[in-house]
Amino acid sequence: MPSNILATANTAANSADVVVTASTPLTVCLKGVDGLKAAISIKLKDDAGNYTEVGSLAPATPALCITAPGTYRFSREAGNKCGVFSA
Repeated sequence: MPSNILATANTAANSADVVVTASTPLTVCLKGVDGLKAAISIKLKDDAGNYTEVGSLAPATPALCITAPGTYRFSREAGNKCGVFSA
């Protein structure tokens, strides 16, 4: 069942933390894309609570499956109209 991670908009925003476990991979996908500027940074939370970019979603790569366990956050910069959902 699809689930909203980051609502479609064109303002800067971060999603809530999304936890991926070793036994439950997560497929994520762009939504509401408006043109080629759509971009989402995928960030992984470290043991000190800091986030490091580990991937991205864009019109050329609109979906991917996250299999590595961890706590992730999805970030959008202002001016990039899009959102993210999980499949």
